[in-house]
Amino acid sequence: MKSPLHTRHLNLGAKMVDFAGWQMPLSYTGVVDEHLAVREAAGLFDVSHMGRVVIEGKDALPFLDYLSTNKIRGNGIATYTCWCNEAGGVVDDLIVYRESPTNFFVILNASRKEADLQHMRAQAQRFDVKITPVFQDEGILAYQGPSARSYAGALKPMRFENRGNLIVAATGYTGSGGVEIFGPKEAIVKIWDELIEQGVKPVGLGARDTLRLGKGYALYGHELSETISPLESVSAWTVSLEKEFLGKAGIKGKGRRAYGLKMEEGGIPREGYVVLKNNREIGFVTSGGFSPSLKIPIALILSNEPLDQGESIEIIIRDKPRKGVIAPLPFEET
Repeated sequence: MKSPLHTRHLNLGAKMVDFAGWQMPLSYTGVVDEHLAVREAAGLFDVSHMGRVVIEGKDALPFLDYLSTNKIRGNGIATYTCWCNEAGGVVDDLIVYRESPTNFFVILNASRKEADLQHMRAQAQRFDVKITPVFQDEGILAYQGPSARSYAGALKPMRFENRGNLIVAATGYTGSGGVEIFGPKEAIVKIWDELIEQGVKPVGLGARDTLRLGKGYALYGHELSETISPLESVSAWTVSLEKEFLGKAGIKGKGRRAYGLKMEEGGIPREGYVVLKNNREIGFVTSGGFSPSLKIPIALILSNEPLDQGESIEIIIRDKPRKGVIAPLPFEET
């Protein structure tokens, strides 16, 4: 599939890759350059591969509250949460936007859209709700970074509002502030052209990943999955155990815990690499890479036993143990 901005990406010289069945830009001028632009000024992302779904009806609030590990906040507020299956594994992590107690929309990860829709429809049987995917007709931009915050106007973080035929939300997954913009394809293309004309740097999926990793944010399929519960992940803070939700009984998982890691020896820790403590295997890397901001390799790991900040462990990289130290999250303060 192609984004409404596909031709723009090609004209800007983007390196294109397949992502969840979409042709999307990996980078334009390089991951490091684009990462630093977002941290220091602003960058513009095409995230039209993600999907917006509207949930309406008198049971919309209890329905979404039942699906969500986190408590759904008030009108005009966006809530980051996880949705679990009955065993406590994660179906997806996503943001729920509440317009009123009877009108919501959610933004789904591109790779999980069909699974999320099936999950919603299966669980909606005993609720009076209407579920309407609208992503076929829309585009989504993420305008992120310190210089992009003015676009939010008076919106506080995790708030949103309607602006004509657009929805502007002070949300995003870079940790640098800014907005996400949802709207008709023609309007999204126009805004993209205007911002690029103003000199805003286009940013691809490569820097999107290094930016979220630098803030210690989860990526579905890495830190969260149907075999990794939110309670044992970096998204554990979204779990409100005082409320009822689907999967609560099984959410304790396997007693594992997520940690941040900074490498002290050479080598890049990658997903699936083995973590050692005193020559014993205790876990694995869920995400890792080189941090353009810190200029060192960093990783998120899942450990079978408790670890302390500052504690030394090892990662097996190219069949050799390489030293690292447990670090507080986020890695990058912005």
